[in-house]
Amino acid sequence: MNTPQKTQFSRMSINVLMLVSLVLIVILYEPATKYANEPLPSAPALNAKIWLSDSGSQVWFHPMLSDTIEIQFWFKAGFRHDGVHKGRAYLLAQLLKYESTQRKLPLEVSLDQDFIKVSLHLSKSAHSLKRQIDQTVALLHHPTLSRKLLKKLRRANLGLSQDLRLEAYGEHAYAGPRQGTTQTLNGISRADLQKYHHQYFHPKRLVASIVGDLNERSAAIIMETLLPTSPYTQALDFPLTSLKSNYASQGEMAVLVKPGLNNLHSEKQQVRLVKDYLLIQVLHTLQPSQSKWLTGLSNNTLYLQQLSLFRQNMRDDPDWDMILRAKRQLASQWLQQVEGAPALSRLLVHLNAYNLPVNHMNQNLKHLQAITMNSWQQYYQTQLNELSL
Repeated sequence: MNTPQKTQFSRMSINVLMLVSLVLIVILYEPATKYANEPLPSAPALNAKIWLSDSGSQVWFHPMLSDTIEIQFWFKAGFRHDGVHKGRAYLLAQLLKYESTQRKLPLEVSLDQDFIKVSLHLSKSAHSLKRQIDQTVALLHHPTLSRKLLKKLRRANLGLSQDLRLEAYGEHAYAGPRQGTTQTLNGISRADLQKYHHQYFHPKRLVASIVGDLNERSAAIIMETLLPTSPYTQALDFPLTSLKSNYASQGEMAVLVKPGLNNLHSEKQQVRLVKDYLLIQVLHTLQPSQSKWLTGLSNNTLYLQQLSLFRQNMRDDPDWDMILRAKRQLASQWLQQVEGAPALSRLLVHLNAYNLPVNHMNQNLKHLQAITMNSWQQYYQTQLNELSL
């Protein structure tokens, strides 16, 4: 009968195995504090050129190697300008989106409370570029506004999130509803939308950016071609007062209203906003895809789902190591805004739209770095109080 041999390990093999195990324990279990406390990187300097087009649009330009020419048009035509005609901005945005598809244009159209946003991706080929510019001019300045589609879009469907937004904002212009109601939509004619388009899709109500592999003169020629002078009178804005923090909830959903970007008059207010951004990052870590943050000029809006789980996470008070990791993750996300022409064009138009300085990202990184455990705990307690947790 053969006796099976036992595997033999040399002393050196055992020592190597113990060393590897020790290294893995250090890597996997050492607190993140030491690493996360390292200084955050600075944002790269932006070589942005800023000018006013002949038609009155505010334009930011930055040269960058890219396969496309990235252009952002943000018209001050968001749904806060609807007045009693709730849904005008929504209808116009939807009709433009439909027509851009019909024209096979490489662009996207979106809507928020302040802006109707158009993202345009132009070809560098001379022939394609001219065709795309001609089609874009026709779309932005002389849209057909399909009667057939307008009839279909008049069916309003208010969801819980819009109901809560109405409750949280009350009589404020940000209340919406974004898509209007069946009654208001039925009262909006094609002629009403044409008038809204003439007044609000006005070049003097536009902030824009252009990024691509071209010089400033070429960028200016493209933008002047896309932005002819309007024969119409621009709409005038009335002062919009910011709401203080407010909150509304129903079941497992909630809407939290917070001060917006036009409140950044002091460093203290800038730090407060950076802490808001950090809170959102922590929420995304704890509850992926269960929160949504919308930036606004007057107020920012936070949508929350799975409210009971959110409340439990808030009461548990995330440990400081998690906050430090979240700081680095947030800094990384900010720095990604300068990686590539599409991202940079969105960053530039954001700075343009909210009257923020070119070095705004560096300021945010500085404020993010300066958040201490004590200052975070004080801020966190105010959030618990606002949400009555």
